[in-house]
Amino acid sequence: MRRHAVITGLGIVSPIGVGVDAFWRAALAGQSGIGRPTLFDASNLPPECRIVGEVRDFDPRDWMPSPAWKMAGRFSQFAVAAAKMATDDARLDMAGIAPDRVQVAIGSAMSGLIDVGEPCHEAFQQGREPSPWMANEYTAHAATSHIAIATGTRGQAVTMATACAAGLDAMAWAADQVRRGDATAVIAGATEAPLSPFALMICRSAGVLSKWSGAPELASRPFELLRSGLVLAEGCAVVVVEDEECALARGARPYARIASFASATEGTHIRRVDPSGATAAYTITTALAQAQLRSADIDYISAHGNSIPDYDAAETAALKRALGRHAWNVPVSSIKSMCGQPLSAGSAMQVVATCLTLRDQALHPTINHDRPDPSCDLDYVPNRSRRARVRHALVHSHSLGGSHSVMILSASSS
Repeated sequence: MRRHAVITGLGIVSPIGVGVDAFWRAALAGQSGIGRPTLFDASNLPPECRIVGEVRDFDPRDWMPSPAWKMAGRFSQFAVAAAKMATDDARLDMAGIAPDRVQVAIGSAMSGLIDVGEPCHEAFQQGREPSPWMANEYTAHAATSHIAIATGTRGQAVTMATACAAGLDAMAWAADQVRRGDATAVIAGATEAPLSPFALMICRSAGVLSKWSGAPELASRPFELLRSGLVLAEGCAVVVVEDEECALARGARPYARIASFASATEGTHIRRVDPSGATAAYTITTALAQAQLRSADIDYISAHGNSIPDYDAAETAALKRALGRHAWNVPVSSIKSMCGQPLSAGSAMQVVATCLTLRDQALHPTINHDRPDPSCDLDYVPNRSRRARVRHALVHSHSLGGSHSVMILSASSS
């Protein structure tokens, strides 16, 4: 009998809300979480470095005991919080699943480089002794380990480092583990805390930051004519991926079934993207074939949509190439218009938002979409949420080096 992998729990820490309910209310309302940084003084930084997607009103003491939270990096604190939300939502602690049958898979692009590594280096330069726990928190696997400890899991724990697609890739790995019978449930997602003057200056030097000179909340403008770059952000999203039969047997209500996943890379340049969208289109058609779906079966697309001009244009070209005429009929939106670009956590946030779309049959908007771009001429759900019938949704993420990951999520009753 073929096993199916379903998503039964959601957790999120984002610039537009901590917790699923707060996040989804803000998303449907088109509320921006982008503003001036409060974690550090940005007054002497270039204008592009004074706009961020920062998580506000987050207290690690709500999620981790003392002194554990004091010895955890911010990206690890986010991870534990989102994982606890997801396992509580799935009622996984009440499921009676053997701990060695529960695994963990978390992605991170920057790991503890910024929130742990920078303070450690600063202490060294000033002649102070760095805290001994920093050596543990610097690695990306710290967040994965903290989740395993906090949830009491005993199964395999892995960490993904595929940049912006790492959250989606971690969830795909989780689904494979469940389908093969190697795990009953997997806690999967991605976490990032990359905000600092140093990180922003790095992104500025690469020329990828938004050059918007107006109100910060208007800076992230995916697919819009005046877009000029991404807004660096932080956050975390985690889901529980579970064997469908087990989930239904214990009374869980799945948000979605993971119908398929595909990944491929352009293999041409570390930063530039193929304007034709050929590799992204190939990834989409491969995912459709694996799910045994036609392009016309896709009712909604959660786009990478990071507001970098060439990325958005290439993504649009890929959707047209893969879906044909249907590309103009299917709604597309980008959560990054509100949250900014939280690197690997972005693709994980897309999955959480898409699960909620399937649950509520509602589409969040792409905000700040005021002037259409002739090269981006699809239905981007501009500025206002809407109701829609969604049975099958496609999630696309684009990573460093031209890597593309695509996951198709279907209503669990499909």
